[in-house]
Amino acid sequence: MTPENLQETVVKALKSNRFDPVLYVETAEEAGKKALEMIPEDAKVGMGGSTSLMQTGLLEVLRKRGNMTMDKPDIYLTSSNAITLDGKLVNTDMTGNRVSSMIFGPKQVIVIAGMNKVVKDLHAAMDRIKNVITPHMAKSSGVRTPCATEGKCSDCKSPMRLCSVTTIIEAKPRVTQLSIILTGEDMGLSWDPEWDRERIEKIQSVFNEKWAILIGARQQAK
Repeated sequence: MTPENLQETVVKALKSNRFDPVLYVETAEEAGKKALEMIPEDAKVGMGGSTSLMQTGLLEVLRKRGNMTMDKPDIYLTSSNAITLDGKLVNTDMTGNRVSSMIFGPKQVIVIAGMNKVVKDLHAAMDRIKNVITPHMAKSSGVRTPCATEGKCSDCKSPMRLCSVTTIIEAKPRVTQLSIILTGEDMGLSWDPEWDRERIEKIQSVFNEKWAILIGARQQAK
């Protein structure tokens, strides 16, 4: 499937599952601008810890405007760990705060994700999450779980397990507007091990840089 056909297939599937709007842009910067158009100047905005969002430049704008809050946001910004070809959003959390906010609470959720997050089906989504995303995330975070050292899931029972809560959003939740912005640019932490090494290393490098900034900001806030 060509990149153009892949894009068209995913956008069509997401729209059929009543996500609205579903947009496609080429770059992370464009995605940030599109998201900003959806956010009123006086809106209270929350976010899940996301290097994809950091790539857009959107967070700096919202902080300067005074939109960001931790308390009952009107709009919630996040990415998605995986998106299937038939338009399902698959996500996993350690505590469940991010995935629960994607489903209920905020009036609107805006998901920004690179096409590198797109996978064939639910089986492929779980494989990507368990054996690519979570092991790298655990290692980057200094979490002592088996996947951090082994590079793959062992279904551990560790209290520090990052993949404790997994959700599948098959269609728009009834009372939550869920909007999706896809980008042709790789964003966040996700890759197919079959891709060329240069592309994978670039994804990892950008993630590691943004993740270090995010962790540093969290530590300063404590």
